[in-house]
Amino acid sequence: MQRFQCPACASEIWFHNTNCLHCGTGLIWKSERAAFVRRDASTPPCANRSVIHCNWQAAPGETLCSACRHTTVVPDLSVPGNDVKWARIETDKRALLALLSDLGLPLVDADGAPSPRFEFRADPADPSRPRVLTGHANGVITLNIAEADDAERERIRTQMGEPYRSLPGHLRHEVAHHFWQVLVQSDPARLETIRAVFGDDRADYAASLQNHYKNGPPQNWTASYVSAYASAHPWEDFAESWAHVLHLLDGLETASAYSLLGPSGLPGDVANLVGVPMRRLSGPWIHLSIALNAVNAAMGHASFYPFVLSPDVLGKLDTIRALIASARGEAAEGAH
Repeated sequence: MQRFQCPACASEIWFHNTNCLHCGTGLIWKSERAAFVRRDASTPPCANRSVIHCNWQAAPGETLCSACRHTTVVPDLSVPGNDVKWARIETDKRALLALLSDLGLPLVDADGAPSPRFEFRADPADPSRPRVLTGHANGVITLNIAEADDAERERIRTQMGEPYRSLPGHLRHEVAHHFWQVLVQSDPARLETIRAVFGDDRADYAASLQNHYKNGPPQNWTASYVSAYASAHPWEDFAESWAHVLHLLDGLETASAYSLLGPSGLPGDVANLVGVPMRRLSGPWIHLSIALNAVNAAMGHASFYPFVLSPDVLGKLDTIRALIASARGEAAEGAH
């Protein structure tokens, strides 16, 4: 994420702010300009501003902004606390969509409708009914809003033995499955490349997951996979690797914006970072991660980035990076 300044007083503001904390100026995010402007009569706010503190401008001819139009199902707001959980998820979803837009990835389908679509659902009150499962199917990303509850998310993380579990991580992982369908599935050349790196996705998915949860990851999995879950099936390896590429690109852009990278020689924005081979990106990222892991330890927090990037894993991440870069190039050509 880049740094932002108040358009009125030039004080630092953050991506989720609806008002400048210094001068009080109302803020509107104009997604087509990727910039904040003053809220006035020429910048109609998203209708969800008063509900979930959405700070984006309403899309032309619409009451909702371009980000909120991606959400097709919201939780029951008559249930206490659901509004807070929904607002938190939407905040991270807006950041995701801004990142995907900066990377030049398509955010509409063939008919021009918002894509992917998001459904944010709560578990039913009746415990005998099936729980909401986070996942992706045919362009629809479903997220259980319990993931917006810090205590519940930490309970699940501990139960699953995961080193890291976050809302941005969930969203970045699930959107990878969407882009598998959009960018890979219908392109024979890309599909062949991805299968050569991640394995044959035609392997039985349900059986693979069942085996993973029963027997765990293979020995020495860190040599080939960025996470234990990535070893479950080629689709999950692709999705986990995609999520980590987004972690890395967004993290490096943010670190660059705050002058934390030193003389790395890297560009300072994700649009150009994605064009840099992973062998060049990994050094500054690993150096930054080690430093921030130490800072977090000094403060009594969990590690900032508790993952090992082996040579094989870096190769997989570079395949994802190159895929995103090629899709960005195609989008740029199509715009001319």
